[in-house]
Amino acid sequence: MPLLTPEIEALLAGLDRPMVFVDLETTGGNATHDRITEIGVVEIGRDGVSTWSTLVDPEQPIPAFIERLTGITDAMVSGAPTFESLAEPLAQRLNGKLFAAHNARFDYGFLKSAFRRAGLTFSADVLCTVRLSRALFPGEKRHGLDALIERHALLPSGRHRALSDADLLWQFWQKLADLHSRDAIDTAVARLVQGFSLPPAVDEAMLDSLPETPGVYVFFGEQDSALYVGKSTNLKQRVGAHFLRESRSARDLKLAAQVRRIETYETGGELGALLREAHLVQTLQPLNSKQGKRALSLCAWRFVDGADAPRLVHARDYDFATEPALFGLFSSRREAEVALHALADQHGLCRVRLGVEKAALSGAPCGAYALDLCRGSCIAEGRESIREHALRARVALEDLRLLPWPYAGPVALSERRERSEQARYPVRDSVAPAPVWHVIDRWCYLGSAAAREDVAAVLAKRSEPPRFEPHTYQVLQSRLNDGSLDIEILASAD
Repeated sequence: MPLLTPEIEALLAGLDRPMVFVDLETTGGNATHDRITEIGVVEIGRDGVSTWSTLVDPEQPIPAFIERLTGITDAMVSGAPTFESLAEPLAQRLNGKLFAAHNARFDYGFLKSAFRRAGLTFSADVLCTVRLSRALFPGEKRHGLDALIERHALLPSGRHRALSDADLLWQFWQKLADLHSRDAIDTAVARLVQGFSLPPAVDEAMLDSLPETPGVYVFFGEQDSALYVGKSTNLKQRVGAHFLRESRSARDLKLAAQVRRIETYETGGELGALLREAHLVQTLQPLNSKQGKRALSLCAWRFVDGADAPRLVHARDYDFATEPALFGLFSSRREAEVALHALADQHGLCRVRLGVEKAALSGAPCGAYALDLCRGSCIAEGRESIREHALRARVALEDLRLLPWPYAGPVALSERRERSEQARYPVRDSVAPAPVWHVIDRWCYLGSAAAREDVAAVLAKRSEPPRFEPHTYQVLQSRLNDGSLDIEILASAD
């Protein structure tokens, strides 16, 4: 085992445990479906440096483009040990050490999945050298392994082979001793090391089992009350981030400590995640969501029965999905009046005539009249009649007009599933995944179907008429206008 130089020994003195630099080669980018083909480990400790590597039989064919990238062929791994046979000694080699890798989420996630299939639980504190490079060299734009090789004059013995890439990370670590003080490195490492700080009711095995797909998650607290609804293009990554021992806000720390149960919903893509999130926020009213509170007192401006001024109406009294003359979506009278004040100033409208300001005396002009911001419809000798003012007010409100549901019944929106492949490898094939179908009626999300033939089952689950969902409206109305959605109009019974 090579001896460490005094400079490297000083660098390691700030660590409370040995380090392992790890790199994997795999059959692809998805830890659920793909498998490991090679493992490389460089271990450093107070006694020196040691290396270990092995090919691994993935028990599945290696795609041709992976063979071209890594040089590892089916013939090379034929007869190599399977991961299951390596699992126990590898776990002993890695346990208790700081796990460092480039794009560490990829390597660590693959290993955790492989250990789990082998019946073992593996957990480590993780340092991503991509993030470390960004922290210590913020002026640089590129932090991939090829960029580190060029910038720090690293000496590769090969590329896209596990041990040679792991050795490049070790070389990078040694360069840091010459470029930064020990305190700067220790501070960056302490801030970046990822480990979980979990409440008693949440275990890491549960987090490991989450899918790496787009979707929505819900945190539940005591007495199964909904705490928070969130969305992500990668559920496993996003949910896990809530519990990482990193610099988090006091609000995030408080929320994480309250979690007792987690539910997740795979959605296929970003649109499905937005729709499901909007629906769950309105139905669950999570304690940490301002959106949920907004839906409780939803109101809008409406010109009623030919009136000269708009009147504030509430969703509890009107069907916001079909009413043709509603303007704005507001969570309170105050929010609605603030918006109307702004329109009055912008268009020279009278606040008294709009009903958002009381005249000081009967027949007296509004406060804006003296500033020439009102044309005087509030006084008899004004430059504009009440009727003219009402017409201008209607025009001014047009920018806030709500779009009534434009279809006679429900519709199905198709969305192509987003691939969960990670960026390390290119997409394996060009076959587009089957779409997911999202069913909407009267600006209410009814659910999603994995196939077109399952849409009828989503419709059949309706127990009551759809209720207008403001956040679903906000997600969809612009998309319906720009023609970006593939829409199929459904018969009510479909």
